[in-house]
Amino acid sequence: MKIKSRLWVWIAIGLLAGVTGAGAEQDLGIAALADVPAVEGKIAENLARVEHAQTRQAQIDTEISGLADKREEAEGRLHERARALYRVRRAGMLPVAGGFDALMGHLARVQRLSRMVKNDLETMSYLEERGAALRSEKGELADALQAAHAELRALEAKKEEIEHSRRSATLFQETLRGEPQEAPRNDAMSYGRIRVSGDMDDLGEGFADMRGQLALPVQGSMRIGESSREGAPGLEFYGRPGGPVRAAADGKVAFARNYGAYGLMVILDHGGSFYTVYGGLGSTDVQVGDWVGMSTRVGTLDTAGPDAILFFEVRRGTRPLDARSWLGL
Repeated sequence: MKIKSRLWVWIAIGLLAGVTGAGAEQDLGIAALADVPAVEGKIAENLARVEHAQTRQAQIDTEISGLADKREEAEGRLHERARALYRVRRAGMLPVAGGFDALMGHLARVQRLSRMVKNDLETMSYLEERGAALRSEKGELADALQAAHAELRALEAKKEEIEHSRRSATLFQETLRGEPQEAPRNDAMSYGRIRVSGDMDDLGEGFADMRGQLALPVQGSMRIGESSREGAPGLEFYGRPGGPVRAAADGKVAFARNYGAYGLMVILDHGGSFYTVYGGLGSTDVQVGDWVGMSTRVGTLDTAGPDAILFFEVRRGTRPLDARSWLGL
């Protein structure tokens, strides 16, 4: 019966494959998932395994409850038969007076009661072992279910991460194609917001004439290097962690959120399909829809490491431009 009990454990644990395995391997497996259908497939698999394990737990609870009744019955039988055996053995050789048949009958009764008491003891032992095995199996299933629920939470988080990343990617592309983004509903004036006269087309004509005259986004930067994000060329400005990042020119905030390799970023729309991109920020001071002036602070550099790096791009629509020439470097 122990073998059967252990078999149930391994069946249940096996059905929870990957749930009770090494945490690092699970994390790597979840991290490798790249699309929502794949994550949802894993979620469905885990939910099925969890359901099976919970069903097995209910079966165990039912069996443990039945074992308690069986143990009570077995104890009652053992008590009665042990007392009867004691009385018979205490009679000793008294049946000798009744002749050989009486003696043999007495011996047969002693043997029968002895076997029954032995069977009752074996039943009690089995019930005890079975109960212990079921409790152990239930404990293992509880651990497996705890790990399964943890993985389900990780999968749900991964799904949200992928969906958020896709939403950000869509907004990023739509922003650079000039599709207007909905600004948050907020009547308060944020820091650095100014009102620009004219429309975006007028602003764009002015920006086109500013080639070589844009303001440095990180003023006082001691190191500037060429780099790229997602294949788009730009410049990296090394500055003081937590230092200010400023607008290269007048514009309107078209994008302000996390996006892929850019991290936390702000995109300013300068009209005429001209954009400047500020990636790798530690924080932002603006939101979509804000108007800002040249050199107005739009955010701060990251504080996570010894080097704070701003990635800066100039674009015409989705096409990256030579940021150095626009900054006059």
